Amino acid sequence: MDARTYVARWLVDGLGERVREHGLVTVERGRIVEVGSARSGRVSSKHDVDLGECTLLPGLVDAHVHLVWNAGPTPHEEVALEPSPARTVLRMARRARAMLRSGITTARDLGATDSLSIPLADAIDAGDVEGPTVLAAGRAVAMTGGHAWHIASEADGPDAVRRAVREEIKRGARAIKLMASGGVYDRTARIDQPQLTADELAAGVAEAHRAGLVVAAHAYTPTAINLALDAGADTIEHGSYLDEPTALRMRDAGRYLVPTMMAAHLIARRAERLGTPEYMRRKAERVRDAVRAAVTAALRIGTPIAGGSDSGGAGIDHGRLAHEARLLTECGATPLQAVAICTSHAATAIGLGDSHGSLEEGKAADLLAVRGDVSADIGALADVVLVVKGGSPTDP
Repeated sequence: MDARTYVARWLVDGLGERVREHGLVTVERGRIVEVGSARSGRVSSKHDVDLGECTLLPGLVDAHVHLVWNAGPTPHEEVALEPSPARTVLRMARRARAMLRSGITTARDLGATDSLSIPLADAIDAGDVEGPTVLAAGRAVAMTGGHAWHIASEADGPDAVRRAVREEIKRGARAIKLMASGGVYDRTARIDQPQLTADELAAGVAEAHRAGLVVAAHAYTPTAINLALDAGADTIEHGSYLDEPTALRMRDAGRYLVPTMMAAHLIARRAERLGTPEYMRRKAERVRDAVRAAVTAALRIGTPIAGGSDSGGAGIDHGRLAHEARLLTECGATPLQAVAICTSHAATAIGLGDSHGSLEEGKAADLLAVRGDVSADIGALADVVLVVKGGSPTDP
């Protein structure tokens, strides 16, 4: 593939607080080969793309998605009613395409019926389907009747959990998801109810780590979060009631919080229009308020945070990670910190920090151009002009 150079009024590398004026990125054979200044006089060939008054930044990385869910009123139940896995995976492919066109070039899928996210991820890698690079967990692992059991392998006892993890690895999983507590979608179980036991979590984490996979633990309250941390989980999903001692523990251990703030925000806001059950709306409203406080504290303390949308959940359309970035700024993050959380931080959290998530020489040529200066207005992140994945442009 010939080299192609992109230039823009502003360049944000996804690593911190720096904004480069008149930035330049050259890509070749799917990799970034140069990051520099357009004032050097190199912009001359017919392959150059002048993006004008745009910001050029890394493709977004969404650390928590569910391609199998349809963003309907009860997606966890609706997906179980679809009799045709083929129809389901075709719908998943459509959602993956929407995510890519929104600027998300990498995502981690944390639970799908029949492990359908794994063959979809393979099809994307092979070029058969258009979408972001997907690290698929296949089925999550939950206790019998545990949180989101519709998209999980139900297992009771350390040996059963170990086997469930091995089964997903056999299918080709590139991540593992463990359900440490109840959640918003449970009709009867409480959010503060621990589910998988300490021994079960430890067995699942050990088996995943033995295969070199990152483990995500669904947990809302300090009790469940600490059980997951004791077991060695790498990321805490939601963590909406995170307290300061636990946030400090996560900071010191380098464990990432994936707060998915937009999930509770959108469920609560759209529940009445969608017809989402009352029990979900009540839980989401409580979580919405709690997670803002948790993220505000985590930002102050320095707990690592990674961007995740929980897309596919009730009212949570695929491809809206920019909304999570805006909520992060409302909790005290600067626009550039929010960008880093949704790019390089998320890539590191899911185990791809060495190859994705920032504009650096040698990394994957995943680029996003948005109209305006994103360092001044985080809302610009949603105004997509160009998406490039692996060096290949995609029309937004």
